[in-house]
Amino acid sequence: MVSMKDLPPPSPWRSLSERQAKKVDAVSAAFLSNLKYVTDRRLQKAYYLAEVWSIEERLERLSEVDFASWRHGPWSLHVRESEERLESKGVVERIIKPARGGLEVELLRVTKPSRSSALARDELEFLVEVSAALRFIDSEKLTQVAKATAPFRVTSPEARIDLDGYLETIRKRHAMLVDSPRVAALVAEAKAA
Repeated sequence: MVSMKDLPPPSPWRSLSERQAKKVDAVSAAFLSNLKYVTDRRLQKAYYLAEVWSIEERLERLSEVDFASWRHGPWSLHVRESEERLESKGVVERIIKPARGGLEVELLRVTKPSRSSALARDELEFLVEVSAALRFIDSEKLTQVAKATAPFRVTSPEARIDLDGYLETIRKRHAMLVDSPRVAALVAEAKAA
């Protein structure tokens, strides 16, 4: 008889609707346009950080992308599939270049910029800001920053990172501050000064 421990772990990936897949493509394309030559690893970390920062700054997710906690930081099958869709549409190409130590690196490059109606203006502006913040951070440091986020730290290895749960936690904290009599008193005091 097969025991539970012998069964493979459940997949961390939920399926995305066509509308959500288009949004993931739009976010990926925005990063690839703003960051120029990007590896899969760099795109994965940039997208993940954009999701976390969107939750913390805007109190909303950019998309419904799932990320899993891997040894090399957060990684998403949804983002990888987006790269492949963009490549099949001719929006992105893969370029193989020599890297340090005689190895090769596979880079993603936008071949034709695309404007997508899947992203609102404020989302595009947010992605430009995130891209500017990440532009000169190397991949190792980017991975360290992603691994240092609260959602990644509390997730078991190979499990799905609960960004929706993190969003709810942040929203509850925000609501507590907004409804706090102490905060209201401090605001009133500041206005009176």
